[in-house]
Parts: sequence; structure tokens; C-alpha cells
Amino acid sequence: MSLINKVLNDLDQRNPSGQRGNGSAVVVPRRFPRWWIALLIIVLIIAGLVSWSLLSSAPEKTQAPASKPEQHAVISTVEVEPPAQEKPEAQTVPASSQPAQPAAEQKDVQKTELVLPPPIELTSEKPKAQAKGSFSKQSVKLSAKEVAERELQKAEQAQQQGLFSDAAGHYRAVLNAQPQWHDARKEWAALEFGQGKASQALAILREGLTEYPQAHSLRLLAASMLEKQAQPTLALQLLQQAAPDAAELPQYYQLQANLAQQQGELAIMRDSYQALVSAQPDNGRWYLGLALALRKQQPEQALAAFEQAAVRIEHTETLNFIAEQIKHLRSQHAASTP
Repeated sequence: MSLINKVLNDLDQRNPSGQRGNGSAVVVPRRFPRWWIALLIIVLIIAGLVSWSLLSSAPEKTQAPASKPEQHAVISTVEVEPPAQEKPEAQTVPASSQPAQPAAEQKDVQKTELVLPPPIELTSEKPKAQAKGSFSKQSVKLSAKEVAERELQKAEQAQQQGLFSDAAGHYRAVLNAQPQWHDARKEWAALEFGQGKASQALAILREGLTEYPQAHSLRLLAASMLEKQAQPTLALQLLQQAAPDAAELPQYYQLQANLAQQQGELAIMRDSYQALVSAQPDNGRWYLGLALALRKQQPEQALAAFEQAAVRIEHTETLNFIAEQIKHLRSQHAASTP
């Protein structure tokens, strides 16, 4: 049985009052209202318009030229969903009689490539201005003198704060940069000696004397330390190794004369005071020391030295001592003269 006959039989069974004659047309009762048919026509029109819109917009997709890939940069691929069409109010329709939805009504995902021009480098004066005003750390090479000055300042500050180890390190840095700075060496030696490190202090001075034998101030300080360490013989021997200018360093000969007097070395004592008298003839103390050195072996020269001292000294007790010595020497001279 054909499909048409099946449909006709089914209609006859549902509508027994219907008539079908031989060769006559079959009258099928109308089941769907007219408004539903109008709605179906509208949907088909809308679907056709959507399909035409998609087909007409497809060639307009922009793609990056393959010949110049470096001029455009594809940023991303964006999925664009076409706007939903407004649908009329839904009606209840049997599933068997509802027409199939056109393919144009299905969601169509359109991929569009956004193409941007390559970045453009702009040169402005602002970065240059920032570069000019930016802070840049530059290393400056200091001279040996500048380094020594800085280290000396740090050493003095550390010493004032009681940081003796730090001060010693800075003094060493000073001498590494400027080994001829004898004052800094003496300060360092005095610092060590004050902490009871006499051997260390003498070693610092000896190092300077080895490199600079004519650094008489270092020799004088070392002799003074030896004297305080109850080593007058070594101190005198150290001073005897050099003969500086008495006018520039009178303390050198003064200490040498005192050490010689303590040890009974009258010749060294005499030479030391003679050098002082020659350098400072107006100082009465030097005449007095010279007179004492000559008193036993050369009384006549001693008498002349006492007289020169009496003219230049104003201290009363010292003048009384000088007067007694002059009187004694004169009496000896008178006794020895026939």
C-alpha cells in the first residue's frame, strides 16, 4: 500500500462521516488555524533573510596579506555569534506537524581576525629629559693623598670613640697610601703604646725608620718609649745612630743629653748641650747643662757656662744653685793659681 493510501485510510478512520467516492476528490477537514500558517510563513521569511545576510557577508572577511606578514600582527580570534532573532509568542503545536527548523536559524559562529598595524616607535624629548635627569652612580678614582686623608679622618674619629682596633686599621690604610706621613705613624704607635702594646708600637716605628732612616722624629719617639720601658741604654744607642739639626729638633738632643747624664756619659752629654747652645744661644738652660757636663773635667769652661746661664735664667732657686757653683769653681781656680 502506498503512503498516500495509508494517509487516506487513516483520515477515514478518524472521520467516519467523511465520504470518498470512486475517482472523486477526498475532502480533508482543516485541522490548523490560519494564524499558525501566517506564523510559519513569517518564520520562513526571517530564516531566508538571515541566510542571505550570512552569505553576503562571508566574502567580506578580512585576512592578513600573506606577502607582508611583518606589517600586521594578528592579535586574536574572536568568536561572534549573530544576534538572536525575535520570535513570536510560542504556540502549542503537535510534534508531528511542526516543520523542521531551517539550517539558517542555527547558531553560526563567525571567526573574525582583528588586524592591527605594526607598532610605531616614537622619539620624543621626554625620555631624553628623563635620561638627563636620572641618577647615575659613577666611580671616582681617588688619589693616594685623598685616600690617606679620608682614612686619617676615620682613624681619628674611631680613636675618639674608643674603637682602637678600627683606628689602627685606618692608620695602616693611611700608611699604605702615604708611607711618608710620619705623623700618622707616630699617632698609630702612640695608640698601641697607650694600650700597653709597647712591642707593637716599637715595631711600627722601626718599620718607618727602615724605609726612612732620616725620619728623626720616629727615632726620638722610639727612644722615649724605650726610656719609659726602663731601657735607657737602648734609648741612648738609638739616638746616637743619627745627628739631626738641633735647630729643627732640639728635643732630640735634650733627651740624648738626659740619657747620657743618667749613665754618666759626660762626653755625650757635653756634645748634646753644645749642639743646643749653638742652635739656641739665648736659652739659659742649655748653658746650665753644658756647665754641668764640663764641671769635673773642664772647670774653666764650666765657670764660663755657669756665668752665661746666670744671665739668662730668672728662676730664683736655679740662680742660687748657679751662684754656689760659680763660687766653688772660683775658689778652686784661686787655690790652683800660685
